[in-house]
Amino acid sequence: MAVYLFVLILVFAYLSGVVEVLDNGLARRPPMGWMSWGYYMCGVDCDNNPHKCLDEKLILSVADKFYTEGYQEAGFEYIIIDDCWSEKARDDNGRLVADKKRFPRGMKYIADYIHKLGLKFGMYTNIATKTCMGYPGSRGHFEVDAKMFAEWDVDYLKVDGCFVKEDYLNTAYIKLGAHLNATGRPMVYSCSWPYYIQFIHHKKPDYGAVSRHCNVWRSYHDVATSWPVVKAIIAHYATQYEHLYRFHGPGHWNDPDMLIFGTNSLTDSQSRVHIAVYAMLAAPLLLSCDMNSLNTYEKKLLLNLDLIAIAQDPLGVMAKPYVLQYSVTLWVKPHLPRKGDKYHSVSFALVNLSKDETTVSFIPGHYGLNSTDGYTVMDIFAQVFIKNISLSDSFQVSLSAEDSLIYTMFPL
Repeated sequence: MAVYLFVLILVFAYLSGVVEVLDNGLARRPPMGWMSWGYYMCGVDCDNNPHKCLDEKLILSVADKFYTEGYQEAGFEYIIIDDCWSEKARDDNGRLVADKKRFPRGMKYIADYIHKLGLKFGMYTNIATKTCMGYPGSRGHFEVDAKMFAEWDVDYLKVDGCFVKEDYLNTAYIKLGAHLNATGRPMVYSCSWPYYIQFIHHKKPDYGAVSRHCNVWRSYHDVATSWPVVKAIIAHYATQYEHLYRFHGPGHWNDPDMLIFGTNSLTDSQSRVHIAVYAMLAAPLLLSCDMNSLNTYEKKLLLNLDLIAIAQDPLGVMAKPYVLQYSVTLWVKPHLPRKGDKYHSVSFALVNLSKDETTVSFIPGHYGLNSTDGYTVMDIFAQVFIKNISLSDSFQVSLSAEDSLIYTMFPL
């Protein structure tokens, strides 16, 4: 009996630690910031390819851009270093070491620099013995690495899942999260857990478990600097909405991967589609680019505070897609402000993924509007109010090829 009680106490103690991870009070709104991988990838050949160099100078320059050019005020705050940041071997004490040539002053120096600007710092590891690109991973070192990230004042940890079996994925993310929590350092916990379960091991992810143990999770393939890849991500979230939306909300977010603005990959209209869908999904908005390469229009979109308000709405509702006609989807998202306690504002994003211009019509009142006093309508990209409507009024809209429009209806 004594042994049985002892085991129960151990189990309870372990689960109590995990439960604290589940409600760590972080990421109450989808994280916004910058992440190195999408554009810089494993940028270690700095001598031959200095424009794709992942080093201290790059990370500090992103922080400076956020601070001086309005991105921080718009909500962009996390600056996250992805894979390939370390030396190829741990030190004699079993600790990870930042690449001595590319990060000569170490990660604590970078964290301090970023924090002095009022921004937040993120890093990367993998739950295997090696990262996806062959650098030292955290398997066998969860406690040591968690303490190290805490000592470096990391605010966000992206954790990959390459090179491990399904059963290990289903336990390792929980265990590493518990060790992160035990440090007492608040760190947003970003997992790739469901992606590897579904697309590498071809099993159905347990999104209930994922959402209980992670703040952010990847559930589809990596983005690339390619419009067809962005379209594939959008199509995935449209078809998988019913499987994903119920696990999504404050503190727990589906992550469709990075924004590829600033990479010369998208037209202006494609950029509108990219950010419109991400905003409607209440997805993390993490740029991956040379911040000096953002064009004027991309910067205008990123600093459109009416658009950011939809993306960062405190309710965190993941927009529901409705197919209006071939390649045209209507995404519908209720959000604040409310009139009274029951009349939400609602945003409607019309997204045309085809290469042809088209005309569509819809009646907003058929998609969740309920104020009989009517609504006033704002064009979010133009940032102008255009008219008032009743519940029975119809909208007819001309959509250019591969383009999007967003209308927000505020209850009168």
